[in-house]
Amino acid sequence: MKVGIKEYIKQFIYSIVSRSDYLKSLFKKLYTGVVEKRENDSRNAIFKDNAIQVLKEFTDCLDSNRIEYTLAFGSLLGAVREKGFIQHDLDIDITIWYENNESFIQECLKQAGFLMTHSFSVDKNASGREETYEKQGVSIDVFYIYNAINQYPYCCDFVKFPDTVDWTMSIYKHGGLLPRRIELPWTKERIRTEFESLSLYIPRNANELLEMRYGSDYLIPNPNWTNKLDHPHIVTWTDKIAHYSK
Repeated sequence: MKVGIKEYIKQFIYSIVSRSDYLKSLFKKLYTGVVEKRENDSRNAIFKDNAIQVLKEFTDCLDSNRIEYTLAFGSLLGAVREKGFIQHDLDIDITIWYENNESFIQECLKQAGFLMTHSFSVDKNASGREETYEKQGVSIDVFYIYNAINQYPYCCDFVKFPDTVDWTMSIYKHGGLLPRRIELPWTKERIRTEFESLSLYIPRNANELLEMRYGSDYLIPNPNWTNKLDHPHIVTWTDKIAHYSK
């Protein structure tokens, strides 16, 4: 893949920053304090304008092609607690079992006007997979669920390596990100629920999933909640790497 001058400059900056704990800390404060807030404010405004229509088109596409999905994570929390999006949503979370034909799913969504912006793969998709689709400025993350390694089935999310400040530096330095297994009692049993003007699928045991993921007080909004904290049902896969592709 041909790398442009801007990418070379970015990689050069990261190579310098990564050598100093002070520079990493300074860079992180600058990014989260200024750049990230500006980006999130812009994304949130676009999301509020377009999200419900994009979600309808996405789930209509899956339903019409008999692809079984459920809402997940923040979108599932919003469905149960708010009957719609939670206030600080920036994207939409969906789960699909990995046994479904992912290439068929990609083609269906492409025909419906969704662009797959990037994906993560663990062991060439055999151990983990996440795809992000976009339409009208709204992002939808598709988490594929795999059969249990330990007690529960799992899907993966992905975090930076400890010696880097962000995803870009992790990918530049290590060739990818660290995968984490989110091990929860994911079930294939689904029920429909009201979600703003839509009727969407959620797992039958949604309350159990939400309590294990967000705590027993998940019905009380917590704007300070973060997925960066240690969690008994999240296992960092230190012997694997998640490869990123566009």
